[in-house]
Amino acid sequence: MNFSQKLGLFVLIIISAAYVYFSFFSPEGFHLPARENVPPDIEELTPVEEPASDREKEHEIKVVKIYVSDASGKLRSVNRECDTAVEKSCFQYAIRELISAPSNWEKSKGFTSEIPSGTKILSVREGEGSVMIDLSSAFEGGGGTESLYTRLNQLIKTAKANTNLPVYLYINGHQADVVGGEGIMIKQPLNERSLDG
Repeated sequence: MNFSQKLGLFVLIIISAAYVYFSFFSPEGFHLPARENVPPDIEELTPVEEPASDREKEHEIKVVKIYVSDASGKLRSVNRECDTAVEKSCFQYAIRELISAPSNWEKSKGFTSEIPSGTKILSVREGEGSVMIDLSSAFEGGGGTESLYTRLNQLIKTAKANTNLPVYLYINGHQADVVGGEGIMIKQPLNERSLDG
């Protein structure tokens, strides 16, 4: 065995001994430097941002009209702003605003409403072919015949200003063909001639 063979054998023994030591006896173990999992020629992908309309519903303001009486007793329309991101339906919002009208500012300008303050909206159902407004019986009470005609006109005008669908009035779950103690007859669906005898 010549010198170079002895040298090669010696180096091989040293390497083997080092491997055995680091694999079995060293507390840290034998570790090779970790390779990156991502190939160097592939760029890191940045997430694509979704458009704002997909992330959150956009705010669109739609103007609705409700009807109240002015100082001379004539019905006038006043505007309300319906935020479509907040309100499920701008028609329902208009009816809700009508029942609670007039605002403090409108009162200061002489506007009034003949709708009794105890009136509650039991439901507003919007279908593909029609709309149903169901109000509590407080809507019929008090004020006399003229007041009842005015509040019905407020409701009719507000409903027709905010939808093109046929609108039906219900009181406590029953279609209101006759309203109030005075027995005012209503032709349904609601329209400008609903109160014509």
